[in-house]
Amino acid sequence: VAPLITWGLTVTRGPHKERQNLGIYRQQVLDKNKVIMRWLSHRGGALDFQEFKKENPGEKYPVSVALGADPATILGAVTPVPDTLSEYAFAGLLRGAKTEVAKSISNDLEVPATAEIILEGYLDPEEMAPEGPYGDHTGYYNEVDNFPVMTVTHITMRKDAIYHSTYTGRPPDEPAILGVALNEVFVPILQKQFPEIQDFYLPPEGCSYRLAVVTIKKQYAGHAKRVMMGVWSFLRQFMYTKFVIVCDDDVNARNWEDVIWAMTTRMDPSRDTVLIENTPIDYLDFASPVSGLGSKMGMDATNKWPGETDREWGEPIEMTQEIKNQVDEIWDELDIL
Repeated sequence: VAPLITWGLTVTRGPHKERQNLGIYRQQVLDKNKVIMRWLSHRGGALDFQEFKKENPGEKYPVSVALGADPATILGAVTPVPDTLSEYAFAGLLRGAKTEVAKSISNDLEVPATAEIILEGYLDPEEMAPEGPYGDHTGYYNEVDNFPVMTVTHITMRKDAIYHSTYTGRPPDEPAILGVALNEVFVPILQKQFPEIQDFYLPPEGCSYRLAVVTIKKQYAGHAKRVMMGVWSFLRQFMYTKFVIVCDDDVNARNWEDVIWAMTTRMDPSRDTVLIENTPIDYLDFASPVSGLGSKMGMDATNKWPGETDREWGEPIEMTQEIKNQVDEIWDELDIL
């Protein structure tokens, strides 16, 4: 369709807010100084813009875009941090040093001081344009839709600036690697609220957010369902996770052989499946019956406790450590390798 800016860090601020929002929204190039700002309505930048339009009808909305920021700042931009914490502050925690920022030339927005290229401009609330279709991180081309147009008024850059971009396709792809790193950030955040969680995994094959596997130290009947509800409501990003699988802590959440074994031996489809209709869903998810509104499925693949079953529950077959040690001792003598 046209050239596409993929890794721009868009900086916005809502009215009466001190905290800026930092998000990555792709931008289709329309002209020498116009790009389409493709942000979905639930994203921070789009929410800031909507609030601005309500309080300032007809006025132009200032925006800055940073290209080529450092890895910690990029990771901060894609992390659904709590609204009370800025992405710059979170990036500083990851980096172990404060994020250096500089004021934009044409507005009051602060941009990463070490970025390679900075675009500054505004959104006219009356100017929209059809965007796409482009290949998305889901592995499909997205549908064409209208989004605001950014008019670029200023460009600044480092000497011999490096243009940072990426490609997208069927996961796991390049952005999915960022999702793997982001996964390690989520684990301690979740454990602060739910200490029973032992591990949390977002498989890259599931677009790095549409399916989650959680392992817990189960403490009571119904515990797995509580964890499902907690995951869906904890961080804003998790409301777009369609599937949550909860297993016991004897299962490796990152090993599909373990997870499938637990699902097929510890689940009854009727008893252990939770279906919730009419929930917020990713706008890119064309499988949902309505754009932005779909269902969730939770799967309880834990061992069942009294109250969850009346039957005698099976015990996993496992060698004792003593037998394992004996086998290790005679392994060389067996000469079977």
